[in-house]
Amino acid sequence: MERHLAAVLIADVVGYGRLSQIDDEGTRALFRTDLNEVFEPRIAAHHGRLVKTMGDGMLVEFHSVVDALRCAVEIQQQKAEVNVLTQPERRLDFRIGINLGDVIVEGDDIHGDAVNIADRLQGLAEPGGIAISATACDHVRGKVPIGFASLGVQKMKSIAEPVRVYRVLIDPATAGKIVGAKPGLSSGDDSKPPVIAVLPFENLSADDGWTRLADGLSADMIGDLARYPDLAVISRQTMQSYRGRASDTRSVGRELNADYLLEGTLQAIGRRVRVAVQLVDTRTGANLWSARFDESTDDFFLMQDSITQNVINALAGTFGKLANLGREVARRKPPSSLGAYDCYLLGVELHDRFTTDARAEAMRMLSRAVELDPGFARAWMTLGLAHAVDAFNAFTPDSAASVERWRECVEKALALDPADPMTRLYMGALRAIDGDISGAAEEYDRALALAPNDADVLSMLASSRALVCGNPEEGCALAERALRLNPQAPSWYSAQLARARFVAGRYADSLSSLRQSPPDIPVTLMFRALCHALLEEPAQAQSIARRIAVEFPRFTVENFIRTYPVTNPLALAAIKEGARRAGIA
Repeated sequence: MERHLAAVLIADVVGYGRLSQIDDEGTRALFRTDLNEVFEPRIAAHHGRLVKTMGDGMLVEFHSVVDALRCAVEIQQQKAEVNVLTQPERRLDFRIGINLGDVIVEGDDIHGDAVNIADRLQGLAEPGGIAISATACDHVRGKVPIGFASLGVQKMKSIAEPVRVYRVLIDPATAGKIVGAKPGLSSGDDSKPPVIAVLPFENLSADDGWTRLADGLSADMIGDLARYPDLAVISRQTMQSYRGRASDTRSVGRELNADYLLEGTLQAIGRRVRVAVQLVDTRTGANLWSARFDESTDDFFLMQDSITQNVINALAGTFGKLANLGREVARRKPPSSLGAYDCYLLGVELHDRFTTDARAEAMRMLSRAVELDPGFARAWMTLGLAHAVDAFNAFTPDSAASVERWRECVEKALALDPADPMTRLYMGALRAIDGDISGAAEEYDRALALAPNDADVLSMLASSRALVCGNPEEGCALAERALRLNPQAPSWYSAQLARARFVAGRYADSLSSLRQSPPDIPVTLMFRALCHALLEEPAQAQSIARRIAVEFPRFTVENFIRTYPVTNPLALAAIKEGARRAGIA
């Protein structure tokens, strides 16, 4: 039996099952195009050998791990450029894993632990990203102009020893850096984000044909959950071997080092399908959350998308079930034992209360999170948002300084995670502040492409479309969809809808949303005054204007316009006219 040392690269398509259900032949053709036009030329240029394709993935061998990494970086950069110009339904994203180790050679094929680890690594990579083992990382540091973010030590199925894993940071600003562990891709530590495994859904129907839909649902949920940077999600390939083990919750959790299992069943009855989903704690076996969906089979793929989107938004996001479970644990801890992720979760919760005391404590918690873990991209992003809220509400005497702190935080977050959609949204606002409106529009489009079904992103994008650049009616539609997708929506969702409705000229509807918005902040009060003024209700408008002057003397409409920023001509005209009539110009 021949053995030799090799650098192993495995690439896999994100969400291939769902795409192939929509258009099996078309998706296969797209895969072949990427293989022929992107992968094979890059593999040849870096002296690699395509060992084989494996359904929706490929196995590549290199003599040099430096060559393997350079090849992977160029592939992901080229794919990113292509995807920007490609319609979402015709876009393939790849995850790539790279390992260095001893392989067993049989003819033209290779296998062994080195290959298995590379496969597990690609499951830990983000869409469009690269994950690399510590063994490989040690050999490439300083030889390729990139950085790394630690994903911690990972226990991998069928691998005896845990493996330390790094995420590759392609941004040139990170070159040569290794940033701290992204909080928590390992189980058993309550100070870190959860690891979730999605079991293949069980088909309870007599017709085996429904098994394909059941598999498509679980595959979609894995792909969509993996978009959330605060979660670690076990790969679809790994989960296939656990089919039928829903009753063995605790042992599955131990084997996968997972905190939670998401499991589901599908049953077809006539022209309707019933899907039941539940979230289980692997340590206790307790059912933490469940939902049931009864849908018509008239539009097969619309039904699949609807169920997936509702489940994902109920679980993930800033106030999803998983984040709320983390907050409950963090609140029971003494302050001295809070980790970076705990501080982040509590900081988000406090920030969204929009009160003076809570805002100051939120800033302290978020600052502590990035102090404990400078590589925590989401914490940097949220800290930046806190400074932004300070600026446009004039909570601070120096709004310009708060904008600059916002910018610094967003730039750090973007360097750590250039694919985070919320960070892209905030970078769009900063570009608009700089007068780069087309750049802002590009960032907003990129954010929507990265997370087309993330309710948090849709809600925040709604007011950006209305106030910064875009179509306010589209903003209204985005905000309304976000509220449908997220049943636990915090009050700021309503504020985003109110702003979009205001710019669209729907002042009475805007007031209705403002009544559900954070009530005691100057921006909410300002929009209430503007709506009343434009509805020819001067007494109400002037009463609110007087309240703003007394409670928030630093706040001005011009400061809000400058720092939000408001650059959409429709929004500017409406805000200035309403402010003139309300007496707060």
